[in-house]
Amino acid sequence: MIHHIAISTQNPETLKNFYISIPGLSFEKDHFYRDGGLRSSWFLAGTIRIMIEKEEISKAPHALIFSATKKEERDLIDSLFGNSFIEKTDFTKYLKDPDGNRLGFSSYPDPWN
Repeated sequence: MIHHIAISTQNPETLKNFYISIPGLSFEKDHFYRDGGLRSSWFLAGTIRIMIEKEEISKAPHALIFSATKKEERDLIDSLFGNSFIEKTDFTKYLKDPDGNRLGFSSYPDPWN
C-alpha cells in the first residue's frame, strides 16, 4: 500500500496553488517552519497523501499519474489544462507542473474520448 507520495520543490507555495486546482485532490493541511515559512502542503487523493515538500534540490518522481475514469472528470481536466498538455496517448494526457514535474491523467481502461 502507498502511504504518501512526496514531491520536492524549492517553491512550495507555487506548487500548492497548482495542485489545489487538480480535480479529485483535496487539500488537507499545511505545515510551517518555526519562522512561519511554508514547509509542506498535504493533499488527499482518496486514501493516498500527496505531500508537497520544500527542498533545496528537487527530487520529484518521474511522473505522477492521476485517474480520470469518468467522462465528467475528463471534460473538467480538458477545460482546466487543455492548453497545457505536452503529450497524449489513447488513455493518458501529460502536462508539467510549475516546477517541470511530469503529471498525467489516465482514463485506462477506456480511451480518453
